[in-house]
Amino acid sequence: MFAYPTFSNNNYPLANTKPQGPQTPPATTSTIYDDGAFVSSEYKTYPVDTTIQHWQLRNLIHCPKTHNVLHPQPNALNMFNTKTGEDTTILSDLPFTPTTMDTAFGYIAIAGPRGMGMVKELSGSWSSHFTAGPGMNNSITLSKHHNGVRVTVCNNDQSVCIMSVPSMEKITTLKMPAAINHASVSPNGRMMLMVGDNGMVYLYEITASDDYKQMAVYQASEEPALSCAWNQSCDKFAVTSQDGIMSIWQVGNTEPLHKIASTETRKTRKAPRAIQFSKGPLDLLAYSEHVSTVNIIDTRTFETRQLVRLSPRRDMDYHISENIHLRVFLGS
Repeated sequence: MFAYPTFSNNNYPLANTKPQGPQTPPATTSTIYDDGAFVSSEYKTYPVDTTIQHWQLRNLIHCPKTHNVLHPQPNALNMFNTKTGEDTTILSDLPFTPTTMDTAFGYIAIAGPRGMGMVKELSGSWSSHFTAGPGMNNSITLSKHHNGVRVTVCNNDQSVCIMSVPSMEKITTLKMPAAINHASVSPNGRMMLMVGDNGMVYLYEITASDDYKQMAVYQASEEPALSCAWNQSCDKFAVTSQDGIMSIWQVGNTEPLHKIASTETRKTRKAPRAIQFSKGPLDLLAYSEHVSTVNIIDTRTFETRQLVRLSPRRDMDYHISENIHLRVFLGS
């Protein structure tokens, strides 16, 4: 099922000036008020199945353009049109079921188990298959560098493979101390974040000569770090971890500016598995938890949050495939 919340107004202010009382988080986290109203509490639903191949890997719903939603099927990739209701298979007979995907700069990138992956033109016939390593591919991302496009693949064998698109020439392979769950390149193409099973965050500089140089290492959690994202000005980044914490760093600082806890109390249900800053004029950050809840935060202060709950009852769980920017699509 896809759920599509819509914006409640055109100004996106800090909603409700009257505080409703802060969530009571652990002592190590920031105070935040759950009185935001950035998207409507009503949402559309679409009866479309989607596949979660690995219970921890949820980067599986992407919107390449208005009304179009890419979503995986067993050994296939479909495009659902929210306007017409048509669900069309655009890739079939794949040698794997996607565990992670991305779309940007006119390409689709998908990856799965045993290191297998594929990059394809979104509107053309060109495609290329590759193998990034022996293990599960935890993450695949497309990024822009100067005038070129690159694909970054995080394999569970603790390697990160970076290739040029469409030549698919290998630029470098980084050997990391732990399995990397996600990588994110800054919008200006000059820095790359990686987060791993050891709870660490690795910040790399991408030089003009295509070298990847480690700038800093941060401790996000004693539990695995799951996902990461950059803001549009490239001066802050967000990291999520298995303990339900979302942390915000300023580039150059050794300690996080904010640590925001989940409202979910069940340990296995509160992990935030996908996160994204908004683009354009919006100062918002959205991330989805393992089940049922999407968090939307005002990034001007990091003091106001809206909780979007998908399940009709608190005792019912809806599994979430992904949240995409602030045009939020969710799958279960």
